[in-house]
Amino acid sequence: MNLNKKWIILIGVAVIAGLFVFFGLSRSTQAQHFTARVERGDIHDVVDATGTINAVILVQVGSQVSGSIAKLNVDFNSRVHKGDIVALIDPALFQGALLQASADLDNAKANLVAAKANQDKATATAQQTKADYDRTAELTTEKIMSQQQLDLAKANYDSANAGWGRPSRTSRRPKRRLARNPRRLQWRRQT
Repeated sequence: MNLNKKWIILIGVAVIAGLFVFFGLSRSTQAQHFTARVERGDIHDVVDATGTINAVILVQVGSQVSGSIAKLNVDFNSRVHKGDIVALIDPALFQGALLQASADLDNAKANLVAAKANQDKATATAQQTKADYDRTAELTTEKIMSQQQLDLAKANYDSANAGWGRPSRTSRRPKRRLARNPRRLQWRRQT
């Protein structure tokens, strides 16, 4: 009986396989055509798929300045065009540097005014000591003043002339830094 069951199962499987092959081959492989009335409307075509999508063109984006991002206007894989603002860098550091450079410039201007005042004072002192020396030299030749007084007047005159100098170049540095900082502040808007 066990052998009969095996034959019955085997014959059943063969019949099912035969029916499957018969109906599978009897299908028409010709394209089916449908006719319909012409209508206006939207075409909805949906594709369901799984997998990984890779970009055709991959662009690395960098910045000319560094800092904390204050605002990010795009997301990963967002489409951007030339001129679009991608991110705004926090301007606090750049504004601080700008204020510092402006304060340095004001300080340098004040130092320049003080240096000019000191130069004017040194010029007046030099003129006074020259006049004192000339007067003392004349009086010494007439034996009215001593040689010691002439030597002292000459030393004062030489000392006043030795103090002359130009203002230092440090007054130019803050101006250059101030000129650079507004450009850096504009760079914080990364495009």
